[in-house]
Amino acid sequence: MAKKLIDIQHSIESETMSFRNHLENSLNDEVFDLMCQLSRHCKVYIFSGIIRNYFLKINEIRDVDIVLDGNIDIGNIISKYQYRKNSFGGYKITIENTNIDLWFLRNTWALQFQPSLDFELEKYIPNTAFFNFSSIVFSFNENKFIYTRYFARFLRDKKIDLVFAPNADESLCVVNTLYYSDKLKLKLSKKLIKHIKTLSRNNVGKYEETQLRHFGRILYTNEVVQERIKRL
Repeated sequence: MAKKLIDIQHSIESETMSFRNHLENSLNDEVFDLMCQLSRHCKVYIFSGIIRNYFLKINEIRDVDIVLDGNIDIGNIISKYQYRKNSFGGYKITIENTNIDLWFLRNTWALQFQPSLDFELEKYIPNTAFFNFSSIVFSFNENKFIYTRYFARFLRDKKIDLVFAPNADESLCVVNTLYYSDKLKLKLSKKLIKHIKTLSRNNVGKYEETQLRHFGRILYTNEVVQERIKRL
């Protein structure tokens, strides 16, 4: 990647069709067909790890995160798949080995937290990401990336940073900071470290329960989390 932000931004935008092809070629056919079907009824935005991994050249797709903007009878579309309702009125859908988290823009937590936004609604998702590497979405309907300067800086600096501090699950933010730092082998920004230390004071003893709920297993004991935070 180039070092100047403007060059990085041009590079991101030049990857549009390559990323679209990546989705079509790498995802299960039924998963991609579901995206196409959804896009005929509403706006479909892809976000989170699938985009981050693409730009880091990590060939791993286990989960797909989708936000829908518009009115759609989702029940008829997903009825043939295995699914369950998740928080904030979304759905967790399983198609073979792929897990899909599907949310509606109007129900996402950050929008409820801050209902009056001073930017276009489609830009709200990357602007309210907790981590900088999630500060980008792909508009499936328009074949374009919508991203912030934080994501461009992430590609330039290869350092995990904080974008939007308010979050519905503070203990998971602490755990995920350690998890992604370990998994991606990336350093943390001073701003993120300071915030995580603050969150850790209010979430002592909650980390194992959080991991069981989110990962289905314990990666770090409560004691390990606290010790790791102290060493940051």
